[in-house]
Amino acid sequence: ATEARQEAAQLTTEVDELTNKTRSLAARIAPLQRQRDALKAQAERIGLALVEAKSALATSRAELEAVHAENVALTERRKALRSQIAALEGQVATVQRDLGNAVRELEPVQEELKLKLERLAELENQRQELEAILTAWKRAFYGPVLYEGGHELVRNVIRSDQTLEQIESSLWENVLLASKIARGSGIVVEEGRSVQVLAPLPEDTLRLGEVTEDRIIRLVARMIQAGEEDSYVVSIKVLATVFAAQPEPEPVPVVLLPIPNTRVYARGETITRTRIDGGGPRDQVFAQLWAILSALRREAQQHGVLAHPETGQYGDVPAEQLLSALDQLLSAGQPATVRAVAAEDVYRAGMQPFLVRIEVGEEPES
Repeated sequence: ATEARQEAAQLTTEVDELTNKTRSLAARIAPLQRQRDALKAQAERIGLALVEAKSALATSRAELEAVHAENVALTERRKALRSQIAALEGQVATVQRDLGNAVRELEPVQEELKLKLERLAELENQRQELEAILTAWKRAFYGPVLYEGGHELVRNVIRSDQTLEQIESSLWENVLLASKIARGSGIVVEEGRSVQVLAPLPEDTLRLGEVTEDRIIRLVARMIQAGEEDSYVVSIKVLATVFAAQPEPEPVPVVLLPIPNTRVYARGETITRTRIDGGGPRDQVFAQLWAILSALRREAQQHGVLAHPETGQYGDVPAEQLLSALDQLLSAGQPATVRAVAAEDVYRAGMQPFLVRIEVGEEPES
């Protein structure tokens, strides 16, 4: 019994030692497991990085191969360009040589041309002198001048959206009206009209009188129909001086001029402006105010506006507006801006003088 108790005590002691060892080993296993897990995660990250590195390496190799191929192509391109440059340098040398020869050949030609131009100028002066003498003689023999070259007989507006036949019909009506006006001025032709259309000429014709009137009318009609504007002003003008008493009455030579009837000034747009001192005497202020009409005429001419065919007037300014502007200037008694403003849309070749407002003061900001 004593031996059994001793053996039991010894076993108990051994069990306690094993238990302690187990606990000690368990305590050591936990950090090792954590270390193992960390190493395992690190190994996975390294594996992913290795895969990415391999992929990047493959991409870099592909790019390197592409760059190499591009360099090879550029080298070939440089060789080709060098060949082209060499060929061009040879051509330039040839052209320079030919140019030098041409310059040497041109010098005597230029000298000859200079002499001919000087002779041509002399002949032109002689022609003008002879023409002036001829005109003076014609005035003496044939009496006063009925029409100077450039005199406008008829002006009318024709829309471009009509048929070719309608436009031609309108043109012939204008020609007949011009003939009636010429007949009323004393140009009486026994057979036929009192005017003859000689221009404009087709591109394949150089001399007046070689083209029929029908062809000229058709040419002008096509020009109008093919134009970009909605309407065209047809002006019939005299081509040469016409005297009152000619040996044999002949039709007045005329040209048909189709003029695009473009809008030059929009309604409310300032055409011209000036500064006038309202502190001066009344007559001087009015004189400065009146001068704006001359400025209006100059501005309209510079912008291509045609004068009224009968009066030669460029703009219609009511007298009451001038007097009202005069009163405003005198009342202010100091310098002020005076503007001539389009009272309506102004087209290049209106059939009536365009209306103008006179306004005192700067243009209001829009």
